[in-house]
Amino acid sequence: MEQMNETCDRCGPAVLAAYRLELCGQLYLCRDCASRHWPALSAAGWSIWVACERALAPQVTQPSAAQATAA
Repeated sequence: MEQMNETCDRCGPAVLAAYRLELCGQLYLCRDCASRHWPALSAAGWSIWVACERALAPQVTQPSAAQATAA
């Protein structure tokens, strides 16, 4: 697991972030701030990830030959 040194954008440098949020930019939140604001952030369209994990892009699959000819 990769080391994460980001701090909570609401609490300041004394508190390590547990979650990384992405929309038009990035936010880092501790567990307490994330749990308090999760519903509003989700409703606003923010993607919420565990901070120390890398996000994987969705994989695009190619249609099979049978699907391509059926369309």
